[in-house]
Amino acid sequence: MATRIVHLAQFGKRLGTRAEGKRARAFLEEALAALPEGSVLTADLSGIEVLSGSFADEAIGRFVARLVADALPYRHFLVRTPTADLVEDLDVKLAQRKLAVLAVVGAGTEWLVLGRVPPYLAEVLAWVIAHGETTSQDLVRGLGISLQNATTRLAKLVRLRLVRVVQGSRPMGGIQRQFYPLTSFNERS
Repeated sequence: MATRIVHLAQFGKRLGTRAEGKRARAFLEEALAALPEGSVLTADLSGIEVLSGSFADEAIGRFVARLVADALPYRHFLVRTPTADLVEDLDVKLAQRKLAVLAVVGAGTEWLVLGRVPPYLAEVLAWVIAHGETTSQDLVRGLGISLQNATTRLAKLVRLRLVRVVQGSRPMGGIQRQFYPLTSFNERS
């Protein structure tokens, strides 16, 4: 899996306008398009003092909307932020769009979901992150849900680009899908 980190502070320390956001979105789209399928692009917000809702919506909200609409398939995006406070406006804008992004907070030991994710999907996402990988069968055993619910929930997380999937063959025939978090964490949150 290829990864690339881009620093949005190159657009300024105080990001507040839609025009700035439009330039940043074009940059993000170009950076992700240059990566192979299965890759993760991380927008690092270190060095930014202010991230306004207008910038956040234009740069990241619209970018994530395109991803979820299947632009650039099998590519993923996450945000790295020094503090949860910095991404409050982004959280609101993503929720208004009914979208979500995984955010790594601080030194990489904490994570949170920005935007809107129903509790049943948040539970599965937390499971995937805590275990480093999972299958539908693992969720059945671990969460006590039906196989259909496990499969549906994982598929929704893949569609939202909150987890990545790797497809392989089972030893006894058929297809096995393994689901992975977009990044690893030093400690589990």
